[in-house]
Amino acid sequence: MIEAMVRTDSGARPDDVEFMRFPGGEWFVKPGSEFDPRAERFAVVRGGFPDDLLALGMWADLVRHHGHAARVLMPYTPAARTDRDVPCGAKVYAAVIGAFADELIYADIHSELAKQQLTGIKTAEIPLGTLVSAAVPADYDLVVAPDKGAAGRAAEVAAALGGLPVGHGRKRRDPATGKLGGFEFDPALVAGRRALVVDDVCDGGGTFAGLAAAGEFSAAERVDLWVTHGVFSGGPRLAANLAPFARIYTTDSHPGARAAARHFDLISVTDIVEHALTQGIL
Repeated sequence: MIEAMVRTDSGARPDDVEFMRFPGGEWFVKPGSEFDPRAERFAVVRGGFPDDLLALGMWADLVRHHGHAARVLMPYTPAARTDRDVPCGAKVYAAVIGAFADELIYADIHSELAKQQLTGIKTAEIPLGTLVSAAVPADYDLVVAPDKGAAGRAAEVAAALGGLPVGHGRKRRDPATGKLGGFEFDPALVAGRRALVVDDVCDGGGTFAGLAAAGEFSAAERVDLWVTHGVFSGGPRLAANLAPFARIYTTDSHPGARAAARHFDLISVTDIVEHALTQGIL
């Protein structure tokens, strides 16, 4: 999903352009009668579907034609989790994004390896701690990293919530099958406490179900879940996997967050835009 926006003194508003397709399937961007070529503008991309990236390319060509940089807010960086694979999806998608964006604003990218692929363009990251602390209650007494990869982001959130302690979970993934197992978490850490589990992406929720079982989350006063990017591709098993969590917070950086059947506390990309504007990074 792609939106074209114009920056104004009072915030941001939709730009007067139409994303359209020719009968052959090709994308085009048509300026309307209210289109101001002098205005400061940017694009918002949710997810990273190929059609959206091609439409972004058309928009970028229009903006550059009028002498402006192509500024893009893409909170979810597509294929960032394939940062060690061959072919390297993170590298390929970064090359496509780099062709169509002069400046890129993102949130909670999966890894430093994925971040390193974003070369040749100006980048800025919306601080995760700021996003989370503005959306969740202030009554937690523990932040949980479900696995080693989430340790850094859990520590950032814990600091933003007042210097809370961090509990660390472990898991193993079979590289041949992708199957998860070997979950470990000390149940004593959450017993009687209010905990927030923090991670970047949720697909089917298997990691969180395994963590909850190993950590006996039923003994906690409350355990909530924050995932920055809600892909939520798990189908019927998703609800069961996420059942141990009282509240689930996510942004709508990916279309899956609005398509999922379960109710989530949803932080809109529009709010992220306003945050980026007020912080001077957009």
